[in-house]
Amino acid sequence: MHEESFDAALAVIGRARAAAGPHIAFDANEAVCSDELGDRGTAARQFAALAQLRDFNFNLRRIRHALRAGRPEQAVALAEPSLAGPDANMVAPYLSIAWRMLGDPRWEWLEGDERLVGVYDLKEQLPPLDRLAGRLRALHRGSHQPLEQSVRGGTQTDGDLLSRIEPEIRAMRRAVSQAVERHVAQLPPPDGRHPTLRHQRGAPVRFAGSWSVRLSGGGHHANHIHAMGWFSSALYVALPEGAGDAAHAGWLQLGQPQAQLGIDLPPIRLIEPKPGRLVLFPSTMWHGTIPFEAGERLTVAFDVARPA
Repeated sequence: MHEESFDAALAVIGRARAAAGPHIAFDANEAVCSDELGDRGTAARQFAALAQLRDFNFNLRRIRHALRAGRPEQAVALAEPSLAGPDANMVAPYLSIAWRMLGDPRWEWLEGDERLVGVYDLKEQLPPLDRLAGRLRALHRGSHQPLEQSVRGGTQTDGDLLSRIEPEIRAMRRAVSQAVERHVAQLPPPDGRHPTLRHQRGAPVRFAGSWSVRLSGGGHHANHIHAMGWFSSALYVALPEGAGDAAHAGWLQLGQPQAQLGIDLPPIRLIEPKPGRLVLFPSTMWHGTIPFEAGERLTVAFDVARPA
């Protein structure tokens, strides 16, 4: 299921039932597989049969099913109770979709304020980009895209990139930390109901994860979220020739739902990549990139940890 091989997962569930007998875990995963494979009628019956199951992760699957089935009102009813609690980052991306589908202005409260997204050109604060690029390329030892990540047609580094001690990485960390501080300082006023604005300001910048992605021709990031972060990022180190053309090849897109949901909503913002440019945005926002035809796209990404 992590590699989205849902047909294979259904076969495994069948063998599991034959070996172990009925179990609610088999039923729940079967409903998820049916929904992800587009068998709406079967999925609807299976989800209905599990109405008594109280599990947050399964509730997220119910929300996805409701959105796919064109029932955004149901998705809102399932998601809203969690917006005020510790799982707000998990439900906020789906609430944004549902509210946009319904024409509910609350999506603008959630994601529409331009101050939530920051674009910072750091070329002068970063080490020479050719040296930084060389350092990053040496860390890309994998030959395939990682499992359960957004990378399509590229590689992603292992480990916590910003914890490394090479001088280029340390200088980059200083530059992006200062940019994060600037971004937090200009945010809208605190709002205890908002999953991004509810957190305190002024604490030292902490990172919840950091890595580099190297994409080749046709590569892109599938639309996704980072539910464990506060702000997420894209720092452009090297770009293919022709990046920034009229077709928006390689551009960052924010607010477009994950393709697997089958919902036709456009991005709420497109951002042009430039060498040395850092983009910061709430980790709850759907984000991905538009594919490009040829060349190398080398970036650094990190999640800013939510303040304690």
